[in-house]
Amino acid sequence: MSTEEAVAAHYSRGNILERLLDVVKKSGGNPAHFAPADLQNADQLHIGGAASTTRVATRAGVNAGSHVIDLGSGLGGVSRHVAHDFGATVQGVDLTPEFVEAARSITECTGLSDHVTFSQGSILALPFDDDSFDVALMFHVGMNIQDKDKVFVEAARVLRPGGIFAVYDIMLLGGDTEQYPLPWAVTPDTSFVQPPLAYTDALAQAGFAVDHEAKPLAEGVEFLERALSSGGPVGVEVGAMSNLLTAFTSGILAPVEIYAHLP
Repeated sequence: MSTEEAVAAHYSRGNILERLLDVVKKSGGNPAHFAPADLQNADQLHIGGAASTTRVATRAGVNAGSHVIDLGSGLGGVSRHVAHDFGATVQGVDLTPEFVEAARSITECTGLSDHVTFSQGSILALPFDDDSFDVALMFHVGMNIQDKDKVFVEAARVLRPGGIFAVYDIMLLGGDTEQYPLPWAVTPDTSFVQPPLAYTDALAQAGFAVDHEAKPLAEGVEFLERALSSGGPVGVEVGAMSNLLTAFTSGILAPVEIYAHLP
């Protein structure tokens, strides 16, 4: 089994669409037609949820005229949020077929299918023409990708000159011991966390100019503590969340945002 196949298998949890629609039902919504917020962040599994999506998209300059590519779009939560709250047109790409199918179904239920579309495939070889997008977003994806250089080269290829690339990943701050499972991997075989410097170097090699870096660690710790107190989000094991919190508080890992542009 290849690394990409192993990663896709890790995220194929079964009945994910049914479980997400159940979140809508429990919140009193109509599972056939609802607003993205009715999913209660269950479709945005990155640290900080919808609030961090708003922060990153704002810092990336997303607006109603933006054509955005969401790299590793998962259940489509980021894509729908950016389309609904910012008015952007969004194309999501994800490796896991189950996630892509669920993302399409949920997007139809939220009435956003005219603004958000999804493709199943690898972000190491994007099925889009050069100079197609204004902004590229990547939320908590790089931890599963060993060849980040190739992803950044692809992002540079599909972005227009002046385009913005916003990366929000869990990155390595110090030490090299990680306790598994973690939300993105059960074993080290599919976990490729790296320090921020490795990201910025790879971005520069791909032709980007790095503009800004942020580390919302305190917010990340608070988010994980709150999530654990409520049993954790749909489809994420409590043990994996607990291990991540330990890595945050011990200074090994942290959520990091990096913003870069094509000159």
